Amino acid sequence: MSSRNLIISAVGDHSFHKEWISGEPDFDLVLIYYGGNDEIFSNYAKDALICIRQKGQKFPLTGAFIHQNLSMTVQYEYVWLPDDDISISTDCVNKLFHVAKEHDLWICQPSVISVDNNVSHAITSPVKNVKLRFTNFVEVMMPLFKTSTLLSLYDDFSISESGWGLDASWSHRLNDPKDRIGVIDEITALHTRPVGSDYSRFRVHPQIELNHILHKYNIAFCKKNYSFLFQNNVLKTGWFRNLFHLYWEKT
Repeated sequence: MSSRNLIISAVGDHSFHKEWISGEPDFDLVLIYYGGNDEIFSNYAKDALICIRQKGQKFPLTGAFIHQNLSMTVQYEYVWLPDDDISISTDCVNKLFHVAKEHDLWICQPSVISVDNNVSHAITSPVKNVKLRFTNFVEVMMPLFKTSTLLSLYDDFSISESGWGLDASWSHRLNDPKDRIGVIDEITALHTRPVGSDYSRFRVHPQIELNHILHKYNIAFCKKNYSFLFQNNVLKTGWFRNLFHLYWEKT
């Protein structure tokens, strides 16, 4: 352990993690390689504090790793769980951890752009002149957790191979805080693959997993922005919140 920050990422044969560590990282890296290439695994092992080889899907793999390495995980203050197709610089990752700590965020993520201009959730797209939005939603693609928050939520990681539904439950399970969950607009990450439509790799269709979690917690979920912290450090709510809510509620 060389940092108070940790990344855990389930990675395949074309992981972008080398970009994350190409500068001077202020975080440790754990890789869970689910591919089948011995040479790639050996190469990845040089990049990480820990690199293990295990078949499976992101959230079950991550949850199992945390459970099996709990004494190590609790030594970190924040843990980021990015997909392996996220393009972002070392400086931006370092800043992500910094902003999370500065605002005592329980869950957050960078804003998202994509190669095909299509994102899964419009609420995660960057908003001009805004530093940070306090929301009730951070998607499963790359959530950053305060470790104490992660440990209160990761028990559900095993029930959704796709991750669908987990992000809809997090705010609810944390009693819907209005200033502890956020999208950091001043940091942008690139999703390098088009939004998926082939779910054949999952044993259960993601929509069924989503419905199961919504039913489990009796959630009627809609995504909300509560307030906006602008580049001039002015915090605004009111009509800004209502305007953006009307737009994102449809997405």
